[in-house]
Amino acid sequence: MERRLKIALAFACGLIIAGCGAGGDAASARPDFRAALEAHLAAIEAKDLEAYRPTVTTRDDLTLIFPGGEIIETTDGVIGFHEQWFQDSEWRWDGDIVKLMEGEDMAAALMKYDYRDAPDGAPRSSWLLLLFQLEKGEWRLIHDQNTRITQNTENG
Repeated sequence: MERRLKIALAFACGLIIAGCGAGGDAASARPDFRAALEAHLAAIEAKDLEAYRPTVTTRDDLTLIFPGGEIIETTDGVIGFHEQWFQDSEWRWDGDIVKLMEGEDMAAALMKYDYRDAPDGAPRSSWLLLLFQLEKGEWRLIHDQNTRITQNTENG
């Protein structure tokens, strides 16, 4: 009887240890949000549509809201916009990450950026909120919100 109890306890401990190991593997397999964000931003800065595509949702409900309030509400529409935008070699974009927020399956980056229509053009500043969701183990952009910073909102 004592031998059976020892075997049962050893088996139970093995299951517990295996369960802890499996949880550790799942946690270590979680993708790095900052790396995904940096890949997304690098694709934009490089004006590289093929690098941009895998950073956005595979669903068709990607939303892009421009600083002036215009909106695109489909993934194909957002990719189409970027395809045209990336063909313009003159614009410049310079952004800084202000805050990162990461949850179980959603993450966001708040950024502040300056946009120029030409390298020597006057900068227009905006806030940018990028919202990502885990899709099949990868962080993918699902919402891109831009808000123009005016003199009245800069300090407010």
